[in-house]
Amino acid sequence: MSSAGAVSSPEVKYMKTCPIGRSGVSVSPVGFGGVELGPYSGEEPDVSRATAVIDAALESGVNWLDTSENYLDTHNETLIGAALAQSRDELVVASKVAPSAGGSGGGSGFRRDQVHAACRASLRRLGREHIDIYFLHWPEKAGVPLEETWGTMAELVEDGLVRAIGLSNYSLEEVERCHAQRPVDAVQDGLNLIDYLDNRAAFTRYGELGIAVTLFDVLSSGILIERTREQVLAAWETFTAMGFRHPLLAPDKVDRSFAVADGLRPIAERLGATVAQVAIAWVLHQPGVTAALAGTRSPSRARENAEAVRLDLTGSLQEIEELIPLGPAFARDDQFKADASIRSAEATSHDVDRLEAFSASFSGSVILPSHDRYEEARKEHNGLIDKRPALIARCRGTTDLT
Repeated sequence: MSSAGAVSSPEVKYMKTCPIGRSGVSVSPVGFGGVELGPYSGEEPDVSRATAVIDAALESGVNWLDTSENYLDTHNETLIGAALAQSRDELVVASKVAPSAGGSGGGSGFRRDQVHAACRASLRRLGREHIDIYFLHWPEKAGVPLEETWGTMAELVEDGLVRAIGLSNYSLEEVERCHAQRPVDAVQDGLNLIDYLDNRAAFTRYGELGIAVTLFDVLSSGILIERTREQVLAAWETFTAMGFRHPLLAPDKVDRSFAVADGLRPIAERLGATVAQVAIAWVLHQPGVTAALAGTRSPSRARENAEAVRLDLTGSLQEIEELIPLGPAFARDDQFKADASIRSAEATSHDVDRLEAFSASFSGSVILPSHDRYEEARKEHNGLIDKRPALIARCRGTTDLT
C-alpha cells in the first residue's frame, strides 16, 4: 500500500461484475488501464513486470483491462498480449480503433476496410480470438459517416471477432444516433472530482438506455493520489518541457485543483483508505457509472486501486461533494476565450507530436459550468478527447501518473 491505514485485503478474489449492455460481457467495477504498462519511447517492453501487475489486479478481483491500437503506436497492445500469454487467468479485454492521421488521429481509420483490418491486427497483437469490448476511440473528421463506421462495428460482432461495441469520447447526441441504429453496449469517457463533471448528466441518460459507462482519468492525471503538490508538478515537468502545461496545473487553476485533493485527505484518513481509493469509490457511486479504469506499473497500487470497491462512502458522500466547488470547475471562466485561442494556435502547428499531445489532453479539461459551453468546446475540439493516456504514452520516462 502507498500509505499507512489504506484498505488492505489480499484475500479478496472476487468482485461483483456488471453487464456491458446486452452483450453477455460483464466487467468488475474497477478495471485496469493498460496504457500505463508502456513501453514508452526509449524503453524495452517489460513483459515480466506487466504480467506481475496484471496478476496482482486479477488476484484483487479485477477482471478486465483496457488498451488501444493508438497507445504507443500499437506497442501497448503487443506488450499486453505477451503478458496475457503468461498470466494465469483469463481477462476481459477492451481495445479501440482510432481515426487515421487524416481523420484527426494516428490509428487505422474508420472506413469499413480499415476497421476490419484494425480489429484483426489488434487480435494478432493481443493473441486472442476475439476482443471482448471494442470502442471507436474518438470522433474523426475525415468525412466518414458515423453511421457507416457504426455499421462496420456491428459487422465485427456478427463475424464473432468482437463481443461488445462502444464509443469513447463521443457526445450524447452521437451516442444516441448510434444506439438507434444498433444498440451501443458501452461508452468510455472521463470523470473525476476535479474534471469532466458535466459528463454526469449524459452518464445518467446512458444508464436509462442500458448502456454501460466506463471511465478513464478517475484520478485526474495523478492529482488525486497519495502525492504532494510538489511531486505531481515534478512528474509533469516532462510535459512542460515539451511546451504543454496541464490545464488543471495552470497558474490560475492549480490552487483549486489541489484544494480538492487536500480536502480529500482527511476524509480518506478517517475512512482508513487512500485518496485514490476514495476518488475511485466516488466515481463508482455516480448514477449510470458501470466501471472505472485505473492503471499503474506497481502491483501494490493495482491491489490498492481494486480495493476501492470495498469502500463504503455512505456517510461521507455529502462531505466529498462539498469539495467539488473548491475546484476549477467553479472558478470564473474568463480564461475560456484565451484557452480557445491557444487551441486554435496549436491547431496550426506543424509539430505533429506536440499537436497530438495538446489535442489529446485538452478534452474539456478547462471545466465549464454551463452544459452548453461544454458542448461548444467539445464540438469545437472535434471530439479529440482521449487525453492524458495518449499524452503520457508519448512522453519518455514519465510513468504512473494515474
